[in-house]
Amino acid sequence: MKIYLLGAAVLASVPGVACAQDVSADDFDGIRIEARLGYETPTVSEDGDVYKIGSAVSYGGEAGVDFKLGDRVVAGPYITYEFSSVELCDGGECLKEEGNLGAGLRLGYAVSPTVLVYGKLGYASIEFKAETSFGSGSASKGGVQGAIGADVNFGEKFYGFAEINYADYGKFYGINLQRRHVAAGVGFRF
Repeated sequence: MKIYLLGAAVLASVPGVACAQDVSADDFDGIRIEARLGYETPTVSEDGDVYKIGSAVSYGGEAGVDFKLGDRVVAGPYITYEFSSVELCDGGECLKEEGNLGAGLRLGYAVSPTVLVYGKLGYASIEFKAETSFGSGSASKGGVQGAIGADVNFGEKFYGFAEINYADYGKFYGINLQRRHVAAGVGFRF
């Protein structure tokens, strides 16, 4: 019986501890820059079939500004650029992904003094370069992207993050083009 009473007392005190923490969007607002490392899979699809162009590492950076909109809410613009090592070769012909540009709006909610969960929605552009025995050329395609992720503060200015991202570029030379991407990295708030 004493064990049950002790357990009930511990459970009853947990909400009090959570409420005692000061959670504020102040911990997450301001200018920020990030170094990003990811893994991506650009794909094409047609008639219900999905084909991978390749899967590879991506790396790059992001800059943004988060403005405090409420006690726990921040929002602001961002811009991202990532280089890619995706390559699909057949004989002497290769299709290489050159890079990805993203820009849009990020909306975040502080769930604790150190954790911000966020969503992103914006414009995305992907660039490919084709190399054949007849020469080479490049083309890019714009579309829409969305992401969800979380920032974890490691102090007053430094943080780490993890994020998943999906971009849909619509028809690219008559075939649907998408990009699936996971990323993690570190950032600094000014």
